[in-house]
Amino acid sequence: MNRPLSSILLAGVFGCGALSAALDAAHAGPNANGYLNVVYQSDVDYTTDQDSYCGSGIAPCHDGISSYTDTNTIVLSVIASFSAAPRLVGTVFGLDYDPSEITIVAYGPCGDFELPTNSWPNPGEGTAITWQTAQTDPVVDIYWMAAYDYYGLPSTLDLVPHPTQGAFFADDSVPSILDPIAGLGRFGFFTDGDVYCPEPPSPGACCFSDGSCTIELPGLCDAVGGEFQGEGTDCDTVICDSEPDGACCLADGLVCQVISEVLCGLAGGEYLGDDTTCDPFPCATPVIETGWGQIKSTYR
Repeated sequence: MNRPLSSILLAGVFGCGALSAALDAAHAGPNANGYLNVVYQSDVDYTTDQDSYCGSGIAPCHDGISSYTDTNTIVLSVIASFSAAPRLVGTVFGLDYDPSEITIVAYGPCGDFELPTNSWPNPGEGTAITWQTAQTDPVVDIYWMAAYDYYGLPSTLDLVPHPTQGAFFADDSVPSILDPIAGLGRFGFFTDGDVYCPEPPSPGACCFSDGSCTIELPGLCDAVGGEFQGEGTDCDTVICDSEPDGACCLADGLVCQVISEVLCGLAGGEYLGDDTTCDPFPCATPVIETGWGQIKSTYR
C-alpha cells in the first residue's frame, strides 16, 4: 500500500517511546533479521559538485568494505541487507563517533523523506528515513556521508540506535510492523570495522490455495501467491489445506458460480457459505419496485 509516510514510524519520532510500545504489540514482519551497515564506496570520488551519492553502487553485503587507511575524504553508504525480499518503507537509527577524530563534511538520505534530530549527524543524534513505496530489493541504499579522519589515528564511525526511538525497520502494512534491526555495523578509519550480514534463506514447503505444494525460497513463495511453511519444511510432511468453495451470487443475483470466498468478494458477489452449490439456484431473484402508473406508462 502506497503512503506518503510511514505514519507509525514518524509518530514514534515525535512521541518519545512510541516505537517501543508499538513493538510490544507487533509480530515479526517481512523486514525481520535485517542488518544495517556503513561501507566505503571505493569506486567513487567525493566532490562538492555532486549533490547526492545515493545509487553509487550497492554491493552484496559480504563484499562491503568496512575500513580505510588514509586521510582523504571518502564516500560512505549506509546499506540495509535482508535475506529475502523485504517490504521496507522506513527505518530509524543513530550515529556515534569521536568528532575530534572524524569529520562528516556532507550527507543526505536516499529515501523520500527524512526527519532527523536537531543536531544530526553529530554523535549521539539520530534520523528517520521513509519511502512512499515499499523497497523490495534484498539490499537497500539508505543514506550517504562524506567523511575523513583528520589525524590518521584509529577511530570508528558506529551505527547505533536512535537516541529516543531505537533501531527499527518498518513495513508497509497499516499500522506498520516494526522489526528490530538485527545488527548495526561500524566503519573503521585506520582500524578494522564490522559488517553484519544475513544468512541466505533456506527453501521450504510452499502451500497454495488449491492444496498443492512445491519447494520454494521464502520470497519466491510469497511472490507466486503461496504460503511459506518455514525453512527446511518438506511437502511430504506438510499438509496444505485447500481453500473451500461455495456458491457465489453475482450480477445482483442473476448469476451463480461455485468459487472461493476470496474470489467471490473480489468479484463483488455474495458468498453463501462453504460447500454450498448453485443447484438448485440459490440466489434471490432481484425485485424492481414500481407502481401501476409506471407499468401503464411502460406499455402504452
